[in-house]
Amino acid sequence: MPCRGAAGRATMPAMNASRVSTSRRRLVVLGSTGSIGTNCLDVVDHLSDRLEVQGLSAHSNGDALLRQAQRYRPRWVALTDAAAAQQFDASQLPSGCRLLYGPDAVAEMVQDPDVDLVVAAIVGAAGLLGTWAALEAGKTVAVANKETLVLAGALITDLAARRGGRILPVDSEHSAVFQAMQGIPPDA
Repeated sequence: MPCRGAAGRATMPAMNASRVSTSRRRLVVLGSTGSIGTNCLDVVDHLSDRLEVQGLSAHSNGDALLRQAQRYRPRWVALTDAAAAQQFDASQLPSGCRLLYGPDAVAEMVQDPDVDLVVAAIVGAAGLLGTWAALEAGKTVAVANKETLVLAGALITDLAARRGGRILPVDSEHSAVFQAMQGIPPDA
């Protein structure tokens, strides 16, 4: 789980070398142009041997999404705002990267069998759709959106249990509650 270092940048806690997998985790970052999404991509930069970006989504910031696509070369990018999608110049995307838009764009990315991990950083109630779709497909979802849990916490946790998905907290408040519920000492 990302933590905040002295400079406020996302860092990863030390991991036991025997628990670290040698294969790269393939992830989709929902809300990649926001604060949490960009911090997540900073973590990807530091752990590029362990993490590979498959998909990125933004609501309307097509310029930032295009820059991210050019840097991380995902399979897909998605714009959830129809007007922004119409303005977006998909010809500038890297080879092999597809622009998705419309109501099913986020679900298409997160439910793909090649995706291992979904970072849910879309703010507000809008974050529920991507989280739900990912858990329905049995994915691990790193939740950084408290509104999703406030709106549908019991439904989300039930869906994860039924479909074999996992919910992991990545926001500092979520992480503190998760650690307290798990009985994990702060220095572990």
